[in-house]
Amino acid sequence: MNYFDNKTNLKFFYEQNGLSGAFDTDNIYLENAFNEIYKIWLDNFKQIKTVNYLMIAEAPLWGNIKKYIYNPKTNNSQFFYRSDLGDILNRQIDDKEDFIKICNEIGLLIVDISPFPLNSKDTKINYSKNVNGSKKLSYKQYQQLVRLTIPTFFELKIRAITDKKSEHIKTFFRYARVKNNFEDIISRVLVDYKIIKTQNDIGDISQNGGGIDKTKFKEIIDKSPNR
Repeated sequence: MNYFDNKTNLKFFYEQNGLSGAFDTDNIYLENAFNEIYKIWLDNFKQIKTVNYLMIAEAPLWGNIKKYIYNPKTNNSQFFYRSDLGDILNRQIDDKEDFIKICNEIGLLIVDISPFPLNSKDTKINYSKNVNGSKKLSYKQYQQLVRLTIPTFFELKIRAITDKKSEHIKTFFRYARVKNNFEDIISRVLVDYKIIKTQNDIGDISQNGGGIDKTKFKEIIDKSPNR
């Protein structure tokens, strides 16, 4: 996987959406972020023996503090608190590094649908809100961006997983809203690489308020033959 192919798609997206003037500045941040995030993800992926659980997420916030679920130097957030995992597994998890280690031990892998950590401080477009002169992508724009980058990002990660996936791998979205808006788009890739049999096999672990529904997540783990 390389940034160049994703950059080509991103530039096309900016041009199509009247954002050409912001591309060069945004791209400097996005290229550096992409390369760092991918290295962290790949190094972590190599530590997983078998992928038993596949969580589909959006994209890291990243930014100056390099906020990312697999960055041991940043704290957990509502996206996935270490206390949530500790409660589900009935284990003490001391810090972020321990959290990542335990995720790897149980074969839980997180894959984003977008290669770009857009946010309201570093880019002129973002995924969440209109603020600081940065505009929130509409769902139509967001879907366009994901479709453009599936062959150069999401599909390549899913292909890499095939050699490590469990026969009984469980796949789920972190957020229901992401499932509702992108399930149709990414399910073809998951079916093609035999991660799932049908689109109906993909669940979610979200709850009202944004946190993880620990009951849903625990049920996925407890019912898995990989437990």
